[in-house]
Amino acid sequence: MTAAPPHADQRAGEGGRRHGRDLREFARGGAIGLVSSVIAAASGFLLTVVVARTLGPAEAGVFFVVVALFTIVAEIAELGADTGLVRTTARLRALGRGDELRRLMAVAHLPVVVVGVLCSVGAYLAAPWVADRFIDPAQAGTAVTLLRIAAPFLGLMALTRVALGGTRGLGSVTAYSLINNVLLPGTRPLLVGLVFVFGMGAAGVMVAWTAPVAASFIAAALVLWRMMSRAGHDPDGGPLPATVPRGSPGREFWAFSGPRGLAAAVEIALVWANVPLVAMLVSSEEAGVYATANRFVSTGTLVLQAARIAIAPQVAAMLARDERDRAGHLNSLATRWVVLASWPIYLVLACFGPFLLAMFGEGFTGGAVALAVLAGAMLIALSAGNVQTVLLMGGKSSWSLGNKAVALAVNIGLTLLLVPPFGIAGAAAAWAVAMLIDTVAAALQVRYLLGLRLDVRRVAVTGLWALVWFGLTGVALRALFGTSALVFAGYAVVACAGYAATLWRLRHSLGGAEFLGAVRNRGARDDAGAGPGARQGESA
Repeated sequence: MTAAPPHADQRAGEGGRRHGRDLREFARGGAIGLVSSVIAAASGFLLTVVVARTLGPAEAGVFFVVVALFTIVAEIAELGADTGLVRTTARLRALGRGDELRRLMAVAHLPVVVVGVLCSVGAYLAAPWVADRFIDPAQAGTAVTLLRIAAPFLGLMALTRVALGGTRGLGSVTAYSLINNVLLPGTRPLLVGLVFVFGMGAAGVMVAWTAPVAASFIAAALVLWRMMSRAGHDPDGGPLPATVPRGSPGREFWAFSGPRGLAAAVEIALVWANVPLVAMLVSSEEAGVYATANRFVSTGTLVLQAARIAIAPQVAAMLARDERDRAGHLNSLATRWVVLASWPIYLVLACFGPFLLAMFGEGFTGGAVALAVLAGAMLIALSAGNVQTVLLMGGKSSWSLGNKAVALAVNIGLTLLLVPPFGIAGAAAAWAVAMLIDTVAAALQVRYLLGLRLDVRRVAVTGLWALVWFGLTGVALRALFGTSALVFAGYAVVACAGYAATLWRLRHSLGGAEFLGAVRNRGARDDAGAGPGARQGESA
């Protein structure tokens, strides 16, 4: 029997240590991101309930149209610099070019300041025109007021996102999670609740929604400034040799961020564009119902967001060093956990939509069909995991732009075609088709053009058990007994207990034991030691 060569054992040991380090970083970042995303999702859900109860369907519809437009314009004002900083900062550190980070931060932020100011001024001046195009005449005056309240905060929102992109690239999942997922969304329902108590109306609700943006900007700027004083190290334990070729960080940054800025604007338009379109084609009240159903769908992406927060800098650094197998393995693990934790949420939404929407008031139950369509599309989209993030961290922002441009065109065309005869169910179907086009295109590009394997079989096995316990059980109970509170409570108990027992039984084959062990031992290090990026993430 021939002994394995010493260098083979060394490579195997090094691979095992890298895998352990990757898993610990993902587990730590994913756990922090998940907890904060749960807080953000709960806050967003509570905000939707309070707004719907405070304003009613018609004024709530106006509010959500303004929020949709605000979100789209703020995303445009970011110019793609938020994602650009995540990728380029992690890449520069991985390639031993940490001395270029200060210049990079200036290059990234200054154009956003200029564009943010222009967007704020333009939005304030264009408020009457926007209200005339998208809002019922009876609600146009309210819309103008809300638009002008929100306008000054557009530039601050864009700068907050860009600064938080810098903190993520520097290794701090904690800073991003606390500011973006706790401080910003967490204070909004509290302030809107005060508006409800004092009866301050739609204008008060808009002030309560926008005011936390200023606090978030101050916090993000302070954290980024503090982290930059400690920046300049390679996250895997020291700079690479000086033979690594150098280029202009500004040119490299904007070559990626320019197309990403356009893609991000298209992406956010995919999420929100149907709200003003429904308002224009049907009514503000129906737009409010659709926005509420869409809010449920956004709430369900909390695990996907947590995984994205955790893996983006890791994948960027791995691809910079051409470690494609390592990046593919990490993405596969993250995808299985996204499916494992997210599919139950969307199956509940699809099966018991009427009961859940009734919590917002009787006027919102008409969105149950739209909610089921949206939830069904998300089941398929989540099966691909964070392919969008992998595509971007691989530097392919132009590919992402092409995918999303096609998807947005399909969405708008189908919305205009389907909403007049089918109402908000048609809007949901249009969005579902567009989402699937975008996801499938990105998945194929990651697999065949970037060369990262997607473990479809293991993902399908992971989702099967969620489908059994939350899908088939929900359909059976609803068909037999309806969607009352008592039936929903029984369904939740049976499905959660059965699913938990199944996951525990299969914890080793699904990677659960490995993941939980990494979370419990998140402070441990392998023989090579944890890199500076990981330490910064904890200290921030």
